[in-house]
Amino acid sequence: MIHIGALGTPLSAFGINIPQSVLQKFLVKLKAGMPIIYQAGYLQMDTADQPFIIRLDKLSSIDLNVKPLRIRKEWLEENEIIKAIKKIDFVQMTGIIQVKQDSAMLERLTNAAPTDTKIAAECIAHFFGRGIGLTPSGDDFLSGLLMVEAFFTDHAVWKNTLKRFLKNHMTTDVSYSYYDCLLNGYVSENFKNLFCNISIQVDKTKAKRLIKNVTNYGHTSGYDTLFGILTALHQNYWRIVHGKHSKKEPSC
Repeated sequence: MIHIGALGTPLSAFGINIPQSVLQKFLVKLKAGMPIIYQAGYLQMDTADQPFIIRLDKLSSIDLNVKPLRIRKEWLEENEIIKAIKKIDFVQMTGIIQVKQDSAMLERLTNAAPTDTKIAAECIAHFFGRGIGLTPSGDDFLSGLLMVEAFFTDHAVWKNTLKRFLKNHMTTDVSYSYYDCLLNGYVSENFKNLFCNISIQVDKTKAKRLIKNVTNYGHTSGYDTLFGILTALHQNYWRIVHGKHSKKEPSC
């Protein structure tokens, strides 16, 4: 799957960004079921009147690879991004908490050790594919949990548990593509920027902009993912502060 977006917007983990004017012309002619040809060096979509070609060798690339980040206690407590995320009313803004079982699962998760494989398996089974839309709320929430693990910890409990789960379960094609990218070490540009700045000090204006770039995605998807990130930070707090990543300077 390839997401084609406009230049100036955050790049998807499996995306290509092209000029807005070109994208708009293409969208007018786009129809479901239109054949797409992938050849070395280009993508071709045959519209009604002429082929639409994207030359891949003419595009510049952006590094969306997940690289371990170093973080200290004072960064978690004082970072303006974390402060702003904590102020969000997730009960109202996300689709995660719908029934009592959701709240119960969240409480168990928050109180569990970050390396508890049983809780990881139960949480994935509970939230996987839960909700509606191209990326169900449950999948976005789980993605936030996995991002924190990938960026800030030295274990891969959630990653390995999800890998096993995906062998026998399917969600929407879009969610699956995001999972696949994350499991292979890639995130979308808005989340890469968010995490790089969580590990350092930023002012309130920049923090608000970074969060807005996330929440602008989808109906509740951005908020759902932020809720997963905040939940994982609470769960991983002790390990992040006192673990092997706590003594080095941040890098991105």
